[in-house]
Amino acid sequence: MQVLAADAPSGSGELLIMNDLPVYKRGRNKIQEAIEEAEQKKRKDEFKNRISAAKSRARSQEHTRFLEEKVEQLRNENALLKKLLSLEAAAAERLPEEREVMQGKKANSV
Repeated sequence: MQVLAADAPSGSGELLIMNDLPVYKRGRNKIQEAIEEAEQKKRKDEFKNRISAAKSRARSQEHTRFLEEKVEQLRNENALLKKLLSLEAAAAERLPEEREVMQGKKANSV
């Protein structure tokens, strides 16, 4: 493989050697490079987008899990409050009977 400065045409771009044959970067090669760079950028952007979408899905799933846990917690709290309310209602229902008993005891002791 031999490269001579005389091999380069005047006004040409950089000299590249491929398979022992000199290849000069001219207009078509520059266009091809631009196309390849655009394709590479597109692949890179698509990869970044896939990563971003995966992170977004993970955040969404985590938020869903958080909300499901919160719903379960609130349901348990609601059941407990209903039970307490039922006990309080039963106690309030017995108050008149207890009052009568207490008033009867006071009347008997006087």
